[in-house]
Amino acid sequence: MLVVPNSSSRPPLPPRLYERDVVQGMVPLTLVRVLSQYLQSKGVAPDEVLPRDLDVGDANQLGRFSAEAYCQLLIKAAERLHDPLLGLHLGQTIQPAHLGALGYVLLACENLGGALQRIQRYHRLVHDINPVQHRIEGGNLELQWGIAHGKPGALFDESGIAGLVQFGRDVCAQQLPLAQVDFVNPPPADLRPYQAYFDCPVRFNQPMTRLAIPLGSLMAPLRQADPMLLKLMEEQVDAAMARLPDAGDLAEMTRRVVAHLAPHGTPELEQVAQALRLSPRVFYRRLADQGLNFRDLRETALQQVAELHLRDPRLTLAEVGALLGYSEQSAFSRAFKRWSGVPPLQWRQALVKGG
Repeated sequence: MLVVPNSSSRPPLPPRLYERDVVQGMVPLTLVRVLSQYLQSKGVAPDEVLPRDLDVGDANQLGRFSAEAYCQLLIKAAERLHDPLLGLHLGQTIQPAHLGALGYVLLACENLGGALQRIQRYHRLVHDINPVQHRIEGGNLELQWGIAHGKPGALFDESGIAGLVQFGRDVCAQQLPLAQVDFVNPPPADLRPYQAYFDCPVRFNQPMTRLAIPLGSLMAPLRQADPMLLKLMEEQVDAAMARLPDAGDLAEMTRRVVAHLAPHGTPELEQVAQALRLSPRVFYRRLADQGLNFRDLRETALQQVAELHLRDPRLTLAEVGALLGYSEQSAFSRAFKRWSGVPPLQWRQALVKGG
């Protein structure tokens, strides 16, 4: 799927950055905070790229953010910075501390192999678009993810792989050798920046996004290994994993898609089914099998999005309505009253009075 770039007076970014699918799933809110900090470091005000109603200044380590919205932010940031290598550059700034308790788990492992094993085990705390898998092949450990649930795009994949490599180098304090790096996305015009950073063969248009590390490197000791801290932090991470919705939670996936499609008009069942890569008949049957009603899920999702935007005093009611696909404020007001029992203005006034 080609996501059309925003219009700009500058030359457009390479088309490869827009070749991606609409994806479901979540990422940690702290990744948005990393992007915000990176923009600031480049002299760009974060609110030029990030949503006005999103506060990441003190991001909750367990807070979640739509993976699709995050992928779109990456494209918007690359456009604003006019940096086709944003994924490669941003990934190098991601640190274990950005991942909260999971970061401390990784730092406390005995060696690199133990840390990589836990990245695979707890990957849903980092993103749950496509599952991260590992295997031993040809004397290497391979960490890889496919495209079964869609291609999030070059910027997302490149920042993810660069982040993994940077993590390994930071915690081991050495230039770890890599055997191979593969990406599912189209190749850039110039491979040299990728070859220079990864210092190994880099391939594109591959079936999987993959990082291959020689088995001998897995025994590299970590600088802050701490068995006691590891046990304590793993208990917290296990608890966080238990609170995540099931990866196959059809209700949650439906609500996410509705929220993403809402600005283009109230989504119908056929549109949501297409985004989930299901036929309308199969989607309807799966909802029915779980005792779910599409209209109820849609109303809940739209209400949540509306309330999120109403919390931003800078947005008018008409602008909030437009963000939900309503061309007229009166239609939005009627819909919101149906969802919550009160008109949006009254809901907002009550929020202000409640502090």
